[in-house]
Amino acid sequence: MMRTLRDWLVGGLCLVGLAVCAQGQAATLTSLEFAQRGDGGIDALLAFDGPAPEPHSYRSESPAQIVVDLPGTQNQLEQRRFGIDRDGVREVSVAETGERTRLVFGLDEPLPYSTQRQGESLRVRLGGDAAERATALTRIRDLDFRRGDNGGGRLVVTLDHGGVTPETDTEDDTLKVTLPGVRLPGDMDRILDVSDFDTPVSRIVPQSDDDGVTLSFDNREAFQHLVTQRGDQLIVEVQPRDDDTRALEGDTQEYDGEPVSLNFQNIQVREVLSVLSDFSGVNIVASDSVQGSVTLNLTQVPWDQALDLILKSHGLASRREGDVIVVAPADELAQMERQTLENRAQSQQLAPLKTEYVQVRYAKATDLATMLRGSEGFGLLSERGRVTVDERTNTLLVRDTPEQLAGIRGMLDKLDVPVRQVQIEARIVIARDTASQELGVNWGVSQSQGVTFDEDGVGSVVDRNPSGANRGSAGLSVDLGDSDGSGSAFSFGYLSGDVLLDLELRALESEGKSQTISQPKIITANQKKAVIKQGQEIPYQESTSSGATNVEFKEAVLSLEATPQITPDGSIVMDLLINNDTVADSSYDGAPAIDTNSIETQVLVNDGETVVLGGILTSEQLRNLYKTPLLGDLPFIGSLFRYTQESNEKVELLIFITPKIIGDEQANR
Repeated sequence: MMRTLRDWLVGGLCLVGLAVCAQGQAATLTSLEFAQRGDGGIDALLAFDGPAPEPHSYRSESPAQIVVDLPGTQNQLEQRRFGIDRDGVREVSVAETGERTRLVFGLDEPLPYSTQRQGESLRVRLGGDAAERATALTRIRDLDFRRGDNGGGRLVVTLDHGGVTPETDTEDDTLKVTLPGVRLPGDMDRILDVSDFDTPVSRIVPQSDDDGVTLSFDNREAFQHLVTQRGDQLIVEVQPRDDDTRALEGDTQEYDGEPVSLNFQNIQVREVLSVLSDFSGVNIVASDSVQGSVTLNLTQVPWDQALDLILKSHGLASRREGDVIVVAPADELAQMERQTLENRAQSQQLAPLKTEYVQVRYAKATDLATMLRGSEGFGLLSERGRVTVDERTNTLLVRDTPEQLAGIRGMLDKLDVPVRQVQIEARIVIARDTASQELGVNWGVSQSQGVTFDEDGVGSVVDRNPSGANRGSAGLSVDLGDSDGSGSAFSFGYLSGDVLLDLELRALESEGKSQTISQPKIITANQKKAVIKQGQEIPYQESTSSGATNVEFKEAVLSLEATPQITPDGSIVMDLLINNDTVADSSYDGAPAIDTNSIETQVLVNDGETVVLGGILTSEQLRNLYKTPLLGDLPFIGSLFRYTQESNEKVELLIFITPKIIGDEQANR
């Protein structure tokens, strides 16, 4: 629901305490006298025991009164209330609160006023020509335009003293800020071209007359404005209304409050906070240090963004605790938070220690104890906390404050969980060179579908695209290599998803085209290495330094090392290391030579998908004799009844690796 809150203010402005730290030694108010002027006004003369403090004042219309705060001032007046009842001034009340003294002038109707410091005295002029005298002394010292946050702009007007009440007016989307009675020096009477700042304002035109100075903001786009006052500085902020501008500027803060329209002239900040609290239904607590007034015209702005703009304009900050927002100067909030942390640390030092026994189920208690102790200040134990381990029962003994123990229990509940496991099934098959084609193995590289390796066994990481090459084809995607020689490098591929591997291998074995020499299965935890070896250890004699001989062994094995890592989407990344060692025909000094083929790579596969490693080819020369019984053995003519057939076939070593993620229920069984 869109609402305009200008009618929300009923009654008068609340009295606002302005708690300002005194600079230097506190002054003392020693006397207060009144004098009637000839122009129909009244002067209040305040005397101090030292230099007069800088007053902070404001005026309200309902009830009609003028409030003057004297920061860092003590009150030594014996009388607390002075009755006047003339020239529109009813009475004056004096009260000391905290580190300030406040004077409240009760009026019959709103009157102009001014303040003037003179050494150890302060004059408050009420009624008559007070406004003309005050404003005639006010001059603009500086005009400074800067680029603000979220594509906005900020004009800082520095006056020679405070007490000027700005008036704003918006005509045809043009903002005009009028400073009554203010004089503009001649060197500043010029147009400010601010188009280079890339804000909604293109230029600022100052106009000076007998009534004061008017600053006109020529805009390039619709904007909303906020006018605030800090001592002798007047700050005019403009913000673009287009939400896309804030997004383009990279502002990551999002506002989701209900839109609100605000249009106030010289309203106290505390009163605006009260209005926003009533509108939003959120409790807002303001510190005594929150002070100042603001003039603003915001149209359909989220209420939390309006709050943020008002706080930033006055150097304030906020902290939200549930349904309560605490507003105070940023340094005061920081001090409160530091005090809270110090109190918490002190309470921890005084809190009693308790001991808990934590039975660790799945992890190692020693690993968790190391984590609790931490390093570089990351441990969960307090300075007084201790932890020890009973390795026999895998139990942690933790002694710390109840608050720390609660955090430790929460951490252990998240870390002491069963690790997911992977079953790795390997099939080592010797097959004819056509067997892989009949199985539907998709070899080679196609859209990052696999890798190939050179003769040194050097590989590269596989980055597959499951939607890439078709693995269901029954043919080879690349040539398997040179047919000559006894071996070649590894090749790498994937098996078609629709192949029933066990049935296909049995069919090939029945046709004499393959032989499964090993089919090991192993289960390993996530990110733990699994090792499978098959082969022999070859003994040989080795001479020692004493002249004796020892029997040593060399491995000639086919080994597979796999380290699985389960990804969040259920795929499996496997680090593979495969060695195929064979005994060579040669030896050196009695030690057998080993022919080695090795591959090391990383591959990403789906759960239950099969990776095929092949390419180790050996030539098999066969010489078969066919003859007719009896007749083929006869001399001379026996050659007519027999013949010899020689063949040279390639035999390939294929390794099928199928990882499967074991479910939690299956793992528990």
